[in-house]
Amino acid sequence: MIETLPPAPALPTDLAVVQRRHYVTLLFSDLSRSTELAGAMEAEQYATLLSMLRIAYQETVPRWGGTIVRVQGDGLLAMFGHPVPHEEAGRRAVEAALALHRAVGRLAPQLPAGFMLQLHTGIHAGLVLIGDGDIERGRFELMGTVPNIAARLSDAAGPHEIVVSDETLGPARRFFGAGAPSMLMVKGRDAPILVYRIGSQAETLAGVQARSRKQAPLVGRQAEFERLAHALDAAFAGAPAGVEVAGPPGIGKTRLVEEFLHHAHQRDCRVLRGSCDSGLGAAPLQPFRQMMQSLGTAELPARPHAFAAAFQRLAAEQPLVLFIDDWQWADDASHQVLAGIQREAGLRLLVVLTRRVVGSAAAPAAPGFDTVTLAPLVQATAAEAVAAYLPGADPFVVAQICARAGGNPLFIEELCHSAAHGDSGRLAPPPSPAGWINQLIESRVQGLAAPLVDMLRTAAVIGNTVPAWLLARITGHGPDGPLLRELAEQDFLFPGEHAGTLRFKHGVTRDVVYASVGLLQRQWLHLRIAVALMQQAQAGAQEDAEALALHFGAGGDPALEAHYAELAGDRALAVSALDRARAHFHAALSALERGELTGERALRWVDIVERLAMVCMFEPERGQIALAERAVELAQRHGDLGRVARARHWLGCVHYALGDPRQAIRHGEQALREAEAASDAPLATQVVASLGEAHTAAGRYERAAQLLDRAIEVKRSHRSGRRTNVGLAYSLVCRGVVLGDQGRFGAAAACFDQAQECIVGITHQIGTSIEGWRAAVLLWQGRWEAAHQAAATSARIAEATRSLWQLSVARAIGGYADWMLRRDPAAIEGLVAVTDWVLPRDSGLFRSLNHGWLAESLLALGRPDEARRHAFLALQRGRREDRIGLAMAARAMARAAHASGQHAAAQRQLAFAHRVAQARGAAHERAVTQLAEAELAAASGDGTRAGALLAEAEAAFDTMDMAWHLEQAQRLRAQL
Repeated sequence: MIETLPPAPALPTDLAVVQRRHYVTLLFSDLSRSTELAGAMEAEQYATLLSMLRIAYQETVPRWGGTIVRVQGDGLLAMFGHPVPHEEAGRRAVEAALALHRAVGRLAPQLPAGFMLQLHTGIHAGLVLIGDGDIERGRFELMGTVPNIAARLSDAAGPHEIVVSDETLGPARRFFGAGAPSMLMVKGRDAPILVYRIGSQAETLAGVQARSRKQAPLVGRQAEFERLAHALDAAFAGAPAGVEVAGPPGIGKTRLVEEFLHHAHQRDCRVLRGSCDSGLGAAPLQPFRQMMQSLGTAELPARPHAFAAAFQRLAAEQPLVLFIDDWQWADDASHQVLAGIQREAGLRLLVVLTRRVVGSAAAPAAPGFDTVTLAPLVQATAAEAVAAYLPGADPFVVAQICARAGGNPLFIEELCHSAAHGDSGRLAPPPSPAGWINQLIESRVQGLAAPLVDMLRTAAVIGNTVPAWLLARITGHGPDGPLLRELAEQDFLFPGEHAGTLRFKHGVTRDVVYASVGLLQRQWLHLRIAVALMQQAQAGAQEDAEALALHFGAGGDPALEAHYAELAGDRALAVSALDRARAHFHAALSALERGELTGERALRWVDIVERLAMVCMFEPERGQIALAERAVELAQRHGDLGRVARARHWLGCVHYALGDPRQAIRHGEQALREAEAASDAPLATQVVASLGEAHTAAGRYERAAQLLDRAIEVKRSHRSGRRTNVGLAYSLVCRGVVLGDQGRFGAAAACFDQAQECIVGITHQIGTSIEGWRAAVLLWQGRWEAAHQAAATSARIAEATRSLWQLSVARAIGGYADWMLRRDPAAIEGLVAVTDWVLPRDSGLFRSLNHGWLAESLLALGRPDEARRHAFLALQRGRREDRIGLAMAARAMARAAHASGQHAAAQRQLAFAHRVAQARGAAHERAVTQLAEAELAAASGDGTRAGALLAEAEAAFDTMDMAWHLEQAQRLRAQL
């Protein structure tokens, strides 16, 4: 293991000195029809033409701040934004392209008939590795995807056409005669690129500025501030509240909250702060750990419920405001703490979150929170913001900044920085943030002295939150030194919320700076940081496995990355932070795969796959099948029968979670034989339970009951009661499902209650399964209100534990219950929406239920085509042994066929529903199908048959305590 900080790498001169990363804009231009033209001209004449083109290129490109990289034949590659970074490089490149097209068009060589001189040009911006060139490569060597994409855009341009990517140009297209945008697939990009085709420059800028969006920093948020203040009033009155401030990066979320927290301080509130970070370097429960550390707590709580209890005690002593920045990156365990805090009534407590929202990729909002969404600033407010940054600025500069910032406070701030440093004369209009903001930030960074740039890059490699001791250890400059003071004055780094930490003013700034660090330098810095963290741990600090895994991984040490990623995954799993555990286990597997998977290394890989499969049971992915199959193969290769059995068991579990009980049973039966052959009794019990669950999903209830009862008996005998027993809880849930489908609803409810007793102290995903299935069984019984309440509980747990699949199931159950209670079409639209959530996803477990509910309800709404579609989808699921929604779908199709006069087809559908119910042993399905059959018989005028069917159905409903269905049957009898 590394014991000392590694020295600076002895990099080859051509890498360490010549190659640098820069954000630039590249322009590719070629002469249209050049091959044909060369063939139609004498060689000397064509050489004269090429000479004229080169002169035009050399005279035009530098006038717009560009640098000619290479001229090859009639083709030109030019670069904007290097060697001198400039935030308006995208606009300058387009202006240069227009000038080039005009200059070439004015050339007057002697051309063959039918030809005219026209260029076609492509422009794209991004991060490029730039090295010194030579006679073959041109003035510079450009490496990365950006040159290729710019060349592809040039190929896509027609004669006298300029194709520029939206991420390069953005709102600056208003300054040009741009056509309608279009999507263009180019080699080198997985997704299509939004491009504009530029034909000319706009005649004036007056209309452009009038149409531009607006923006600012601290002003213009009075209404949003009042909502926060109102929530604080409610908290003072003993009604705990939560507010989420949401918006895109740079919109001013944190700035608004900072102003509000000052107000809360003045009202004598205790304010605790925390923040969430992206990436694997963030520890589970990070924001709440930060809060407790700020209180000077020596020993932090170990589990989510203990954190929640600690904050509840603090709120009982004094009004408490908890502020968490960047909640979109919160881990599962932090969600559980938040859910636990919210459960206690009567506390003077307010929780404020900020959450980054970017288009349709927004994370689900925190349950129960009032969401304050920040919009771009209007023109007058943007002008106030500019005046705050640039006191005394003339109105033309203010108008320029407002017109070009697009209403985003971050863009206003950055443009004001540019103006304050003497470049207000040609402020660039902002392209989309992907291109413009990167080049703007780099232009600011490159304006710093070299020691400041080095320190800023080191801080960026450490992370968005920077421990001051760590930065001092790596750079040799303390937190009170002149370099950090200068970076604070330049508004890059500032003191963090907690003593001894620094933060980047904006996360996007850190990302841009980090990406600009060369690969070898970045790896060296990551390793130095990792070793410094290890040394700190050896000196008595808590070992930060998450950060060590991140830095050793990025530093190119896969052995130590695997060690710490596995440790971090185990820690996350222990507190039920399943998303973090999943990410860390994947990182550990990837690190191990960088070496040969043999011996102990291979067996370790197999063990991690087993834990990963356990973590992913609530959000399965089809890719996990390949991992589990490889784990089986590696265990077999090493002759370890016990590991073979465990790996095969989890392979079956993955199939089960993906909704394929047939494969789950096949692998489970073999795993049971292998576990018994290996004399692994605990594993055999696990496999028996899993087999029972798979048989339940397949509707094979006799075998399922035998297996589940056997597993439950063993697990109960070993239960300690000190921790959540997920395995026992889920076996009881499945036993409850079997009993409920058989119509033994009281016994089913008892199983769900017993499953709830298995949960100790934390909000766990298993709670969603318990309450979700309780709700589904209540639907079978016709207890719509109770089902609706249980589904709501399941949904709350799914939201807290961030399980989209389970949330969709809970919402679907609640939507159907709501439909049966109120017959509100909106409930069915909600059911359609949540079913669509999961249709593209891998898991299909019990999905036939959704389709059965939709087939029935959509038919009742007069939408037979949609009902048939869902009945067909239910049938497809049935072919994969998921039969639980088939009878309902068949009854709906029977009603549809009867309504269209196809009585024989209706009888076939009813017969199919009876066969499905009989195969499952579903007494409630048989009785409900008899009721449907009686309805159709009555509608056909066969009162005798209807009466006989009702007699059987009524007796069954009465026995199973299905009061709602019994009432429907009695109403129908009264009409005979």
